[in-house]
Amino acid sequence: MAATGLPTIREVARLAGVSVATVSKALNGSGKVSEPLKVRVQSAAESLGYAPHASARSLRSGATRILGLLVADLTNPFFLHLVETIERLASAAGYSVILCNSGENAEREKRNLQMLLSQRVDGIVLMPTRQNWPGRVGVLSNLTMPRLLVDRLLDGLETDSVTIDNTLAGRLAAEHLLALGHRRVGLIMGSPEHQIARHRLDGFRDAFAAAGAPIEARFLEKDAFDEAAARAAAHRLLASPERPTAIFATNNHLALGLLGAIAETAIEVPREISVITIDDLPWARIMRPGLTVVMQPTEAIADAAVTTLLGRIAAPEAAEAGEHTAIVLKPYLLERGSTGPVEAAA
Repeated sequence: MAATGLPTIREVARLAGVSVATVSKALNGSGKVSEPLKVRVQSAAESLGYAPHASARSLRSGATRILGLLVADLTNPFFLHLVETIERLASAAGYSVILCNSGENAEREKRNLQMLLSQRVDGIVLMPTRQNWPGRVGVLSNLTMPRLLVDRLLDGLETDSVTIDNTLAGRLAAEHLLALGHRRVGLIMGSPEHQIARHRLDGFRDAFAAAGAPIEARFLEKDAFDEAAARAAAHRLLASPERPTAIFATNNHLALGLLGAIAETAIEVPREISVITIDDLPWARIMRPGLTVVMQPTEAIADAAVTTLLGRIAAPEAAEAGEHTAIVLKPYLLERGSTGPVEAAA
């Protein structure tokens, strides 16, 4: 055993009774090595716990077979499910994934990106933070490896992307409430300056306006970015004179705050108020009543992201020529028991 405590390629060669060159060919799939000899070398490597040095291998091949995954916030159940699915699909394609959580912090995202570049990843999937950092678009535009945006777009960055139709997501939530007779509704959202929140608001508000029931300003709670802010916003709505008969939270983080406020005021769902949100929660289907949600197609998003990125890695010429793919997938409504007819909440 080497002084470092790690087995070396020479020790594998000695145990297998072959040359160092044969070990290298057998483990890296380069050159001609008979199947019985390859099995013998692999068995020797496994018994010693030897693995080829990734950095040296990447220098020879020009590829690491590693993807970088930069996630805005792993506390968000939607991102967590998406990450797990992307990793599983990448692994099935023979790629490892380095996962970085930015925690919605721009500086952390910048540091994580620099680390991924130092690891010579073959491609990067980025779910960007809401916060910007100086020169972000320029840095991402000049990356030498393929990159792909998921969920959120960045103004000025021309690159492959996979998103959902967020205007449709808002409209689906609105149409469901309208069909149940709701006209006096509350809405809890983040900043309208952020594209996703704005588009969800647009779809929701347009559907109500078309039905002759525009959203009242007093029922629109903006700039709620976390569960605590959503809880406070929900309490304001629930304490309103002629409170809303339904409330729409534009993402699952905000839905947690909304549900917490409802529990604290002992208001019954859906008899006294209907609740709808976008994105599922791990326990949404087992709570009573179950939570009605507009679902993002997580499996399809992950599959499109991995397929597109690996395609770019295999054939980068199209990206170099300025051709980019923008995939926009459709959300769908999943009705459970948290929404009911307006008569019950009146």
